[in-house]
Amino acid sequence: MEREEKSKKVAKEKRSVKKSKTVALPAKEIPAAPVAEKPSLGKSPSTATVKRPARSSKAKEPSYEQVQLRAYFIGERRKSLGISGDETSDWVQAELELKAESLPK
Repeated sequence: MEREEKSKKVAKEKRSVKKSKTVALPAKEIPAAPVAEKPSLGKSPSTATVKRPARSSKAKEPSYEQVQLRAYFIGERRKSLGISGDETSDWVQAELELKAESLPK
């Protein structure tokens, strides 16, 4: 009986809560700045060189999920081999391994 009352109460609360709609206010018109054209260097677009961002020698940071997964497997291997250690050392080792793998060769 109590369960039915709670579910009715929850349903009533859900109905009573209305999602607020955001109303876009009309923006004041601001004149756009003129776009400056690039001066031509006498090269056609097909022969022009394209600048690419330089690759950094710094290792890319691994994502949290990648480190988490690697640390899990390091911990499982450590436990199965009976090696002493803890979760923190597994995490640090996982970060170091992933950073070493992402370094340019």
